[in-house]
Amino acid sequence: MFQSVCSAVPVRLAVVFLLIIGSAVCAQESGGEDLTVRGGAIFFANPEYDTAVLVQFPYTINRHEFEFFRPDSLSTNLVARIFAQINLYGVDGMPLDSANTYFSSLVASEQQAKTKGIKLFNNFSLLLKPGVYSARLTVVDVASKREGEFFYEKIVVDPPVKDALTIGGRTFAHLISYVGDDAPASDRLVRNGYRIMANPLGIYGTSDSVMYFYAELYNLSYDADNPSEFQLEYAFMTEGGETQKTLKSARMVKGGTTAAVAESFDISVLPSGNFSLRMIATDLASNQVDTQLTAFWIVSPSDVRQLARNAIETDPCDTLGLETRLHLVHYLLNPVEREALKGLSDAGKERFLAQYWAERDLLSDKPGIKRRELYERYLFANNFFSNNAEKTDGWSTDRGRIFMIYGPWEQRDDIQAPLVGEPFEVWYYHSFREGAVFVFEDKQGFLDYTLVHSNVEGEVYSDYWENRVKYQEYDTEF
Repeated sequence: MFQSVCSAVPVRLAVVFLLIIGSAVCAQESGGEDLTVRGGAIFFANPEYDTAVLVQFPYTINRHEFEFFRPDSLSTNLVARIFAQINLYGVDGMPLDSANTYFSSLVASEQQAKTKGIKLFNNFSLLLKPGVYSARLTVVDVASKREGEFFYEKIVVDPPVKDALTIGGRTFAHLISYVGDDAPASDRLVRNGYRIMANPLGIYGTSDSVMYFYAELYNLSYDADNPSEFQLEYAFMTEGGETQKTLKSARMVKGGTTAAVAESFDISVLPSGNFSLRMIATDLASNQVDTQLTAFWIVSPSDVRQLARNAIETDPCDTLGLETRLHLVHYLLNPVEREALKGLSDAGKERFLAQYWAERDLLSDKPGIKRRELYERYLFANNFFSNNAEKTDGWSTDRGRIFMIYGPWEQRDDIQAPLVGEPFEVWYYHSFREGAVFVFEDKQGFLDYTLVHSNVEGEVYSDYWENRVKYQEYDTEF
């Protein structure tokens, strides 16, 4: 069982998923065409999970960006319906796990619905083995169909430590309130009796006066017959590693081998800049010590938007080789551009790619998103559609080309033993215009599928396959 330690954290009522924040951070965000999604990752490497680690993915969204409507004629409230999903990928781009949720936000009037500076909070939890992952968090406004996303480029999950004092679950928050056992089990924001309104990026405005912090201690030395204490020390550190301000220090009696700690700190004394909260935990019985630094930012209103973008929009494609980056854009280029590339030196190709993406980034409020999507598709195509043992040519096959251009299919029929002809696959993209269909046949029987039919203009068309797909003539031998 966890011991909960609440230090200077006021107990106050809070509404699940909803909190009004008057800081400069929230006031400066605007919706634009896409929903604004801010996400983070918190690691709870509790040895009780054995070899796995509980990873929480907290996220915030702006309430005023959603479309509110009256659900029925008798209702006095307006409601917004929200769908959220997280998809987890391995280092090879293969999908590994996912989770989704569907929830609502209620307001009393249209004026409330349009009020800015109000955040909705939620999170996902996945139990992960140690390793390296990436993830994509997508939020959809069910009424307007607008979407927003947050991409986790690199999630490193370290194995739990079982033989030494460890600080885990470090979380910055806009507000933490102690609710004990009163919260319903469905409240995703509650952990060990604390409702945590997480600040996923650790960004605070210069007008904010309080920063909340949550953490957990694992592997405390505990003997119920001989009570002992642990000590906590905190300090604000500068980016250069110097002590900016020494904070509180306290001793607490252990209630078990684990403990949950919630704190609040006065940040009104800090200027704008990049800082870290240093937490030192000492087990006074075993003399074991763990020290952790957790970065946060104090920013002026003019810096908020750019800092948030920088935290989100790191581009993994910057580290890829030239050949791979050329593969990513191959199907996006027209014949003239492809021909022009052939005559360029490597330096010229680099300049071409830089200009190509710069022009497209100017048209997007989320630079780098398209490149990341293309890279995910590229990895998937190579892994599943390659003909060589090295799994490097899948992107250039017929299936790889369609996957690179259109992304994952919405429906796939895999016919391995038809009564007539060779094995084939039918990919459906129902939301593409009037609906797109692609048929791939394994003509030689070596898993080298060839595109034999599509209803998309410019692709190969076959009356035979058009009718076969239309009438679902997929009879199999088994």
